[in-house]
Amino acid sequence: MSEKSREDSLLEQSRFVDRLEDCFFYHAMDLPGFGSVRAHWDLRGRFDDYVGGVEVAGKSVLDIGAATGFLSFESEKRGAARGLSFDMSDVKQQTFLPFKDKLYYRDPERWAEVYGQEIEQWKNAYWLCHRLLDSKAEVYYGNIYDLPRELGEFDVAIVGSVLEHLSDQITALASIARLTKETIVLISPLLKTDERIARFEALASNPAADFTWWTYSLGVYSEVFAMLGFRIAKVTQAEYYYMYGDRFEERSTIVAVRD
Repeated sequence: MSEKSREDSLLEQSRFVDRLEDCFFYHAMDLPGFGSVRAHWDLRGRFDDYVGGVEVAGKSVLDIGAATGFLSFESEKRGAARGLSFDMSDVKQQTFLPFKDKLYYRDPERWAEVYGQEIEQWKNAYWLCHRLLDSKAEVYYGNIYDLPRELGEFDVAIVGSVLEHLSDQITALASIARLTKETIVLISPLLKTDERIARFEALASNPAADFTWWTYSLGVYSEVFAMLGFRIAKVTQAEYYYMYGDRFEERSTIVAVRD
């Protein structure tokens, strides 16, 4: 089997989705026939800020944790030569904090069934946008800790507010780096110190926040990127609108380039 054939066999076939009721939107979108669709985060008009001004025209772009696909579709609008949207294939690949009274801890199988239905709605939202925006982006569902080399190499990988929701950021970042030729754009909360430290974000008194594990320092990311053959070229901060909470939250963008 040729390299191209192996790559094609990994990619998802498109879904036909035509109802908002079947969807869960993570990104606010402007869609033909539906208008403005509310969601968790509104990044409209903020793409350049969000990716630290990295140029994607003529580049191949890997969108890690694509969710509704805003970053994939905006990269495409800006002339990306190839786009691949990645999301998890199995909800059990995501680990939540182990609060004793929550379904995730009490009954993992039932949790996977319930959460799996929600994730399918996330994927439906992506495919609805993909069709209505006439996107040519490819899609791969798999394991962020083990992205297959057969997907090919990408000039730019965008990792948008994903790593803080993982129990093991470093293994995920290593997996992403294997497929990245030039630039990794990492958007995350950040401890602005060169000390190699991390802050555990969960509180036993706040079981609702069971999905955010760690905030790492700039010092940690500097060392990990160096291990992977990258150096940090730029760090920026900006505030982005969280629609459901009607508030702005700060995120940092780290631009790391092959050394």
